[in-house]
Amino acid sequence: MDKKELRKKILTIRNKMTVEDVENNSRIIRNKIINLDIYKKSKTVFIYMDFKNEVTTSILIKNMLSEGKRVLVPFTDSVNTAIIPSEIFKESDLVLNPFGYYEPKNLLSVPVEEIDLVIVPGVVFDKNLNRIGFGKGYYDRILAKLKASAKKIAVAHDFQLLDLIPTEEHDIKMDILVTEKRIIGMDTS
Repeated sequence: MDKKELRKKILTIRNKMTVEDVENNSRIIRNKIINLDIYKKSKTVFIYMDFKNEVTTSILIKNMLSEGKRVLVPFTDSVNTAIIPSEIFKESDLVLNPFGYYEPKNLLSVPVEEIDLVIVPGVVFDKNLNRIGFGKGYYDRILAKLKASAKKIAVAHDFQLLDLIPTEEHDIKMDILVTEKRIIGMDTS
């Protein structure tokens, strides 16, 4: 199956999830993340804003803000097909955009080089820590610019994890993948 077919198949399953299943999986995944050393050591975290049954991030964001971490969320630049890491200080810094997810009211851009950790969304993953996103390359472009020490944690519902997915040269591997059932890539140094 090619990327497009895999994306469609997995999104169909994800879109049929119940709110309870999304919330339960998200709670388990969140608890696993906050116990990871790379999370505990991180100071500046770039995290996605969930939509359409993705693993929810709002409580994790509240957590990070209360722990004093710098929290960056994507500001969508649809003209240049890019996301810009933008700092928020409280939940009220967010507003619902026309695409149906929250983003910063005001762009407070932070250089990618300052990011320690990225919590990455995706549609399909494999056991080799490869990722298929929505196909526009928003995250691949940001991930390619990270400093070498920055870590990438992907989060997904377990059904989004397959044995092997097709990859391309520009695709960026994750360091760790966390689902409600398992953690893959536990080299967390």
